[in-house]
Amino acid sequence: MKKYMFVLCLLGMFPAFGAEEYGYRKESSQYIDTRSVETPRKATKTSRRTGNYSNTITNNVYYTQSVQPANNARVYRDEPRVVYEKPVKQKKSVVQTKQARTSTERKYFLAHPFFQPLKGRFGSVTDFSYAKNSFKANVLSGSFRDMDFDPTSSYMEYVPESGVIGLNGKVNLSQFLVKEDFSFGLSDTLSLMLMAQYDITRTKFTDWTGDYFNVSGRNSGLRVFGIGLQNRFIDTDKWIAMFSGSFQHQKDEANTLMFEGKAGYKVDRTTIYGLARLGYSNLTDGEAYGVRVDYSIGDILAFTYKQDVKDIIYAEAGAGVFSVLNKYTYLGGELVLGHYDWHNQVNIKGNIGIQPNEFFALNLYASTALYDSAKGKIKRYMMYDVYPDPVEDADHPGTYLTNPASSLAFIEGNYKMDSYKEWKIGVQAILYF
Repeated sequence: MKKYMFVLCLLGMFPAFGAEEYGYRKESSQYIDTRSVETPRKATKTSRRTGNYSNTITNNVYYTQSVQPANNARVYRDEPRVVYEKPVKQKKSVVQTKQARTSTERKYFLAHPFFQPLKGRFGSVTDFSYAKNSFKANVLSGSFRDMDFDPTSSYMEYVPESGVIGLNGKVNLSQFLVKEDFSFGLSDTLSLMLMAQYDITRTKFTDWTGDYFNVSGRNSGLRVFGIGLQNRFIDTDKWIAMFSGSFQHQKDEANTLMFEGKAGYKVDRTTIYGLARLGYSNLTDGEAYGVRVDYSIGDILAFTYKQDVKDIIYAEAGAGVFSVLNKYTYLGGELVLGHYDWHNQVNIKGNIGIQPNEFFALNLYASTALYDSAKGKIKRYMMYDVYPDPVEDADHPGTYLTNPASSLAFIEGNYKMDSYKEWKIGVQAILYF
């Protein structure tokens, strides 16, 4: 008897931390008061103030300035010195000097796709999300094997003369998950990433003809763990790029290697970027994956995406934009074309958020599939049926395709997918300390 394993959430990813120079900076202006030396014949007094404050956003760095700041996030410069000349009763000047005070305030935009913690600092992204995909399935054929009387017997393929078995319904998969991504800055450009995920997954087969396949199931647990490295190897006035690699273990299901590269161009308050991702998964407990429900009485029903497989490969390529609106708010979006082993998809994602201070941000996001090639694909379904009901031949009433006395039957056949839909919404609480 074959053993089947079903991967329910293989394609989870580390959200990227990013560039250090994407923050808010405020520099105080210099105040200079210069007076001329008085003489017995003529006294003059002049006063000048320099300032010209302006609120601007350059390379997603929000700042108030009086002079053009350096492009690097950390600004080092000599403090300006202001000279005060005071007259004295004697006919010579006493020169006094004071250090002008300069203050700098900077706030990183934590949700920026290129943000990552600086050396010795920590980043945390706690993600609460709800995702759902669904499709309609039409059963095209069926093969029966009586496992009770003759487990080695060959299949009996059944395709009715009408060409339609008459079984159809909906397959629904929903998931609520809590995902924690934690990162630590090994240097200003290299960070260590750790990840864990808890999820509650519900599977429902509904609206099936004659209630034959109507069933639901639920499972939950802390099931995904990961570790990785991320390097921001380019960060100039106009360009920024980073690369990351990670390993994820999905309990009792798969081990996954993932790689991601991103490169962006900075235009004032906006970063426009491209991205590419590549993933490889090795199934650790079976040779098939898809949507599965275990009945309480021992039955198993599954609509598989792929069978007789041990490895899964997926790839993504796309473009995105991130723009700072003001000191506290931002928005972004991505358009991604993906190949996911058995189907292709075009997905769009948008996010908007607020960041009241340097250490905390709240990010809202949503995504949906604009196009998916799954519609119309023909895949395999399978069922272990304990004490099966006799299956009657639709073309020959009174004729049964299974032994009425059987205690276990294996049923397998083709189904056709229709009306495939997929979407996700979530909120992220981001901390930097």
